[in-house]
Amino acid sequence: MDNSDTQLSQIHAMMRPVLKKERRNWILPEPLRAQPGLDAFSPVFRQILHGRGVTRQSQLAPWLETDLERAPDPFLLKDMALAVDLIAEAVHQGQRIAIYGDYDADGVTATVTLARGLRAVGADVITYIPNRFTEGYGLNLEALTDLYARGARLVITCDCGTNAVDVANARPAGMRLVISDHHEAGPVRPAVDALINPKQPDCAYPFDGLAACGVAYKLLVALEQRAFPGKLDPTESLDAVALGTVADVVPLRAENRAIVRAGLRRLSLSPSPGCAALLRVANITPPVTAEHLAFQLGPRINAAGRMEDAMLALDLLSADDGDQALIRAQQLQAQNAQRQQLTAEIVKEAKAKVAELDDGAAAIVMGAGHWPLGVLGLAASKLVEEFYRPAFIFNTDGPEWRGSARSIEGFHLVDCLEQCAPLLHRFGGHAMAAGVTVLPARYAEMKACLETYAAARLKAEAFSRPIRIEATAAFADLKPSLHQEIQLLAPFGVGNREPLLLSRDVDVVRTETFGSDRRHLRVQFRDRTATAEAIAFDRAPTAAHLPAGRRVDLVYALECDRWDGLERIRLHLRDLRPAVRPALVLSTV
Repeated sequence: MDNSDTQLSQIHAMMRPVLKKERRNWILPEPLRAQPGLDAFSPVFRQILHGRGVTRQSQLAPWLETDLERAPDPFLLKDMALAVDLIAEAVHQGQRIAIYGDYDADGVTATVTLARGLRAVGADVITYIPNRFTEGYGLNLEALTDLYARGARLVITCDCGTNAVDVANARPAGMRLVISDHHEAGPVRPAVDALINPKQPDCAYPFDGLAACGVAYKLLVALEQRAFPGKLDPTESLDAVALGTVADVVPLRAENRAIVRAGLRRLSLSPSPGCAALLRVANITPPVTAEHLAFQLGPRINAAGRMEDAMLALDLLSADDGDQALIRAQQLQAQNAQRQQLTAEIVKEAKAKVAELDDGAAAIVMGAGHWPLGVLGLAASKLVEEFYRPAFIFNTDGPEWRGSARSIEGFHLVDCLEQCAPLLHRFGGHAMAAGVTVLPARYAEMKACLETYAAARLKAEAFSRPIRIEATAAFADLKPSLHQEIQLLAPFGVGNREPLLLSRDVDVVRTETFGSDRRHLRVQFRDRTATAEAIAFDRAPTAAHLPAGRRVDLVYALECDRWDGLERIRLHLRDLRPAVRPALVLSTV
């Protein structure tokens, strides 16, 4: 292998900055098999369908049925009928209702959804979202006491409350409490008037993957059906519900696909003033996609709670006036820029610390007193993305040290934290993300426990990032019609990954960087059938390793640009490797 090939072998690592031995494991598709009944589709798309277990037209039907009219009956949710009756009674009696949400995008959009719907039927509604820095997550008694003093006799939670047993028991006498949530239920049910959560025991609802904003939407559907027919339109907030659903990284399958599809249509055609202002400051033009929600709009909504107070995001999405909405969206834009800067600073400092770790380190556990609480989770995600190790990042200031954790495939954070529970002050979360609080005196022991647990359960092969390829394709196969077929499976996200394609043995024609700061990469490739353009964001350093004539294998997602009525296919580059060349065979003649 010559020196240029040695350089090329490092390209896949340079697609993301790498520490130590991070590798990528390409999981290749099975050979395409005959699929009776799917002959109307292209061979490439049939291979994608086959890999997802779809070999007959009837198996494709659930992917194509995204009509909310066919969604499950909201009254299958446990306590839904009871909650509807309580809310209708409060509205008819003129009682003040408080909507109590969480400070992330899911909680904010759920709060907006319920408040807008209840105000449409004449309810006296006030909203409340706790401050991340002074109150922390979830229900707190001081806030409930304050809401009662402000006249609220019914409180409806959004995205919290399922496990608030002590707070529910101690709430003011005479306050009724309805919980709408989607978090895992603990062993003890809180003493509340109604608990709507598809994850709670004995709930008959057929899909437990709704985000909190999805639960709020179902509550409005139930209210419209039974208590206020024709007086409220739950679909008016589907733009916000889609935003919260994607931002909360719930599985984009079943009813969530229908919710997000309907919300994307509303965002593209008739967004609320708040969402329209958010689209404007993010420079997004229709058609709006799930990727726009995940990577541009969701982070902006979350920036309010991370940097100062989530009430700014709530005020934005609740706005009825476009000019006022734009002012708030611009404030969010500034907070998001600050959030990005702070995250980058933490990651830079953390990377310097990570460089000192032993090559076999199975987890990243570190902290600093000046690392802001609001962006710890983002920093942990960046470290996982870059080094593919579970990351636990702490703010080591004050009487309690608070941290955020993010994980990799196959490593369940809550299982890990339960093993270290005697050393922890508090913790909670799920398989891939968690929050942790530890007392300073126990931090060193906790760190050792986390590292030991990870080392025992993660072997070297676990640090190979899996890249699941769903089909192989020649460039001549890459047509707008194929992109349209793939979009039948959209929206894409957790639980419904975007299909990745593989093209082998392609030549580099031309490489250049682009963007105002030349951070991005554009490459023209050619195979035996056609040429194709590929882009990769934030990958400019790779350009030096892709001279004309270099031969590589590509993994990419398929994109389709539309300009002046014309459609153009483009590749969103995800990874590449040196092309596999056949071995030389000596002639015996």
